[in-house]
Amino acid sequence: MKKYASLIICLILLCAGYLYGNTLEYNKADPTEVITKGIVLKTEEIVLTEEEQEMFPSQNMPHDEQWFVQVKITKGPYKGQEYETVHYYGNNPAYDFMVYPGDEVVLSLDINETGNLQNVFISDIARDKSVSYLFLLFMVCIMLVGGWQGLKTILSLVLTGWAVWEILLPAILGGKDPILITVILCAGISVITLLLITGYTRKTFSAICGTVLGVVLGGVLAKYIIAVTRITGLGSEESRMFYFSFAEGKIDITGILFAGIVIGSLGAVMDVAMSIASSVSEIHQINSELGFTQLIKSGLNIGRDIIGTMANTLILAYTGSALPLMLLLKANNIPYLKFISFDLIVTEIIRALCGSIGLFLAVPFTALIAAFICKRQDNKAKSVNA
Repeated sequence: MKKYASLIICLILLCAGYLYGNTLEYNKADPTEVITKGIVLKTEEIVLTEEEQEMFPSQNMPHDEQWFVQVKITKGPYKGQEYETVHYYGNNPAYDFMVYPGDEVVLSLDINETGNLQNVFISDIARDKSVSYLFLLFMVCIMLVGGWQGLKTILSLVLTGWAVWEILLPAILGGKDPILITVILCAGISVITLLLITGYTRKTFSAICGTVLGVVLGGVLAKYIIAVTRITGLGSEESRMFYFSFAEGKIDITGILFAGIVIGSLGAVMDVAMSIASSVSEIHQINSELGFTQLIKSGLNIGRDIIGTMANTLILAYTGSALPLMLLLKANNIPYLKFISFDLIVTEIIRALCGSIGLFLAVPFTALIAAFICKRQDNKAKSVNA
């Protein structure tokens, strides 16, 4: 029974998550808009004469090129149909893009109430194949290096992505408390990931406890700092768009910020906790005469060597995501007092520091729990032998 305990626990958690996810209600997609793929067959620039420019002033936009584009739908219920549309190409590199014959594109189909196709718009360049190939390369690398363990790693990644997409996001959109649902989900992800990778062992239990404690304590600190600094959680364009389009008055936006901090640090904390628990367990197996305090010291010594690089990992990750903003501030010589008070800058600093603090706290807690479990097992063995 113990051999299959980890699988049984994982299945129970997955079933519970699936059943909970199916009970959630939130805004669904607009049935009158269908997103699909297509291929560009032909492009031709539209050049308006002076008379046409006077007749259609709305189409005479400065610095914009208008292109006649013929596309063929390659996916979905309208597959095979060809359609002619107009594509605008301007001087805004953030939003504008050019298309050429043979390009795969994302199409937005405007469907009327009877289900007939009315209009077709080119939304973006289709990048799904490139991302799929990159993910395939990622899986091959894991399998080549990790073997069977790599396969279990891929499975845990898939389950983690599923949990975030099918449980966390719908729950937040459905008005659930972002803080509570994030803590529960992170605990579930920790249990499933560590059980899948290392099985139902003492070191797995120690790592799970250390991970949950580290993440929760780092999150509690983040919640307190968010309240003290009075961050709105609306520092980025995406958060403002989400708030004013869907969440105004309905969803705790600072709770979403908390959720992001906790989830962002979960992987690093889990990694550190597993390393400490595994190290303490190995040391105990090699020398079971070591006492409780000595095992804790060994775990802390190993942890000190790990947290330096892991803290850099977290901080550099958040720095990389905020690099364009930092360049903008540097280029404009923004004074320290001003930029350190920017909502977006402070948000990134809180993410990095609170995540790192959660990582640091996971080390002593995991070492303590792992040492306690090892010595408790020794005491049980001595009682049986006596």
